[in-house]
Amino acid sequence: MTPVAPERRPTLLSIASAVPPLSLTQEEIYEGLFKDWFKNVPNAQRIIQNTGVRRRFFAWDPRVELKKGRMGVGDRVRVYERVGLQVTGESVQKALGELERSRVGAFTMTTNSGYSGPGLDLYIAKKLGLPSSIRRTFVGHMGCFAAFPVLRTAMDSVAARPDEYVIANASEYSSLHYHDTPDPEQVVIHGLFGDAACTVVMGSAPDGEGVQFLRSHTEQLYDTHELMGWNMHNDGFRMNLSPYVPFVLAEHVDDFLEKLLGPEGLKAGDIKHWLIHPGGPKILEGLGKQLKLDKSRMRASWHVLSEYGNCGATTVLLVLEEVLRSDNPQRGEYGVMMGFGPGLTVEGILVRF
Repeated sequence: MTPVAPERRPTLLSIASAVPPLSLTQEEIYEGLFKDWFKNVPNAQRIIQNTGVRRRFFAWDPRVELKKGRMGVGDRVRVYERVGLQVTGESVQKALGELERSRVGAFTMTTNSGYSGPGLDLYIAKKLGLPSSIRRTFVGHMGCFAAFPVLRTAMDSVAARPDEYVIANASEYSSLHYHDTPDPEQVVIHGLFGDAACTVVMGSAPDGEGVQFLRSHTEQLYDTHELMGWNMHNDGFRMNLSPYVPFVLAEHVDDFLEKLLGPEGLKAGDIKHWLIHPGGPKILEGLGKQLKLDKSRMRASWHVLSEYGNCGATTVLLVLEEVLRSDNPQRGEYGVMMGFGPGLTVEGILVRF
């Protein structure tokens, strides 16, 4: 009888992040910029302190660049191109490491921070000597959940071409779109968002070898599209974020998880590692309460929120990197990656360590 070859699955080969060199604590950015911008917003300092963010990284120094007032979107995108080439490029180079670059067949990237053509992915691929036949996919302006369509694209590419490697990158430079609109919603947003890039290299490996991406699920909560947005204005991109978002996510998370986990014969109680996008402390608290998870079960999400802030689409990849670095997941344990963004859209991927 001919032995049956083990099933091959999309598998994490490496992951690496990079951040801009400038790091500021909440106190430093408040005293250097927000104290003046939001002086007429009651309790602005307390609002920023309550975000759960201790420090963040910045693609530029907004205390200097925006001290004299607002800047046009074109000027902001020029900074995105310059800084992104450096920081995103560092993340991709670190993730590739000693992997055979001739086997890289596809490069999928997302950002919500800037647009240019050719994109950063082309310049980085050229600089790193990747094959000229590389297939590039850019996912733009989908919001904080955009790492998931990037990962799904990589999963599909690996399934179709199992002998190739795929680069999956999320890069966010949200500080490039700070603005001085003095209202409480913008104080919350300016207190949360930071800058970072993170890259996954995915390949195909036999079942059970390495961190494997088993399946994904997406839900569009069509009736809640007005609760979160990320739109272009003359002076940059601007976000709106309703305080009702944490309650809506908590209301729908059980049904979402049933659809993600049920086809694999799993329930929430079977999940050892929760890799939840730390959109803010209220989101983590609401989901933790609904799922009956104490703070230790979401340690990596809280850590990333504290040390990086909400880095948009990059954040859930930073959480994955932190889990692998610090939580020592054991072979065979399950994890759920979850993210949320405008729509409201809820995304999830089931992984097995």
